[in-house]
Amino acid sequence: MPPAQILPPILALSIAALPALAAGNEGPIPYWKRADVQEWIKQTVQQHDLSEEHIQRIVKTARYRADVIGYAKRPAESMSWHRYRKIFLTPERTASGRAYLEKHADLFAAAERDYSVSAEIIAGIIGVETYYGENTGQHRVLDALMTLGFDYPPRAKFFRGQIVHLLLLEREAGLRAQDLYGSWAGAMGLGQFIPSSYRHFAVDGDGDGKRDLWNSPADIIASVANYFKQHHWKMGNPIAERLNVANPDILPISKALLPDITVEQIEAAGLTLSYPDHSPVAVHKLEAESGTEYWVGYHNFYVITRYNHSALYALAVYQLSQTLHHDVD
Repeated sequence: MPPAQILPPILALSIAALPALAAGNEGPIPYWKRADVQEWIKQTVQQHDLSEEHIQRIVKTARYRADVIGYAKRPAESMSWHRYRKIFLTPERTASGRAYLEKHADLFAAAERDYSVSAEIIAGIIGVETYYGENTGQHRVLDALMTLGFDYPPRAKFFRGQIVHLLLLEREAGLRAQDLYGSWAGAMGLGQFIPSSYRHFAVDGDGDGKRDLWNSPADIIASVANYFKQHHWKMGNPIAERLNVANPDILPISKALLPDITVEQIEAAGLTLSYPDHSPVAVHKLEAESGTEYWVGYHNFYVITRYNHSALYALAVYQLSQTLHHDVD
């Protein structure tokens, strides 16, 4: 997911999102003293054969982060498209992407060969996520996940699951949970993998027995490629195209990200797709600086949204990849 530092935190939090307070309101109750956390620890130990003593030791270091709640309530993807695009589609980011592609040309070539995912898409992801390593996140992952798991009810179940994945990742990959830093949502490394994605999709690209998404370009590039392969990327297939719409009122708009519009519906609106293979597509309505834009997202566009569930994100990755592709050529 994109860097969390794009938007300032929301300072006025709802009552439901406030942490449990100690008597006298002298501050939040430490997580390790909370009954709900202790109950979760017991369940986690029973379900995953983890050491209760070790979990208790880790949880004692966890701190509530109000800024994380702020980012969760207003992620970057709540922006309009023209504001969002300006963050990621810049000459500087394109130049950094071209340099990254050139520096690691052999690794990108290997990823294309082994995973059937284009180099420019892999580089586009790394560019949008962390500006090629310039910003991998300044939030302690444990603090972010504990805050979201126990003090952000809308996503509590999901983020409590991510805490478990973090503990399992620690055991599997030799990482120290309390030492890891990433985004406000607990995403890590240049590719910004949340703990479950790190466990399931990160690979050892350089053969050193580790999966290092911070310092090993081979691991980083291969892991992003593997993520796309596992989500059924189709090498060489179209990603997206902008529609020139004369009568928006008769154009069907997708309800979500999943392709749900037929080619026949597009044609009934008086439009012709450049790649009409009769598979459903998604149609997204986005607010650009000069007015409304309509974009068709093909299957591969939907695959990009599996990385971050946002049409804005997928379009930014796609457009950045296009500038990289043209620069490389």
